[in-house]
Amino acid sequence: MKNICGFLIILISITACGGGGGSAEVRVVNYTPDLIRFDMVDSYGVDTANSGAPLYINPSRDFGLFDVDWRVNSLEDYEVNIRINDSAGIARSLPVYTEICGQGRACDQSGAVICEYTSDYLLSCNNSAPEDIIRLFPYGAPQSLYLILEVCDLNSSYCAYDYYPVIIER
Repeated sequence: MKNICGFLIILISITACGGGGGSAEVRVVNYTPDLIRFDMVDSYGVDTANSGAPLYINPSRDFGLFDVDWRVNSLEDYEVNIRINDSAGIARSLPVYTEICGQGRACDQSGAVICEYTSDYLLSCNNSAPEDIIRLFPYGAPQSLYLILEVCDLNSSYCAYDYYPVIIER
């Protein structure tokens, strides 16, 4: 009986320590947010989720309202930013809306906001303070611009973004 107990103790020790050698698989966990999807519904009801038609934002249609929604894969809280620009990048873009998303918040792995554009060149989302975007209209409206959705890690400088070209009418 003593020999069996001793053998079991040795077997359990070997198993608990990883067995008889071999290589251990190292899994890399990515804590930065991964932007899975970004869609919008323009002033005329064109939804990027199921249409490739040009997008228009018009202050006279539905009070200038349009929808923005996104889906993110993130293990931690992240920041979402909605921006507008005259180029398809973040540089020199105007921030329109910012929100912290994550578990237990209004937005977690997905979110949606309602944005409003007014005829006096003001843009806001979810009743945030309106951003004056007139500098993007050197020749007046209509103007081709880019609506940008950016997600950023709160613990590093990592950010990812996507955009849609939109024609802003007046």
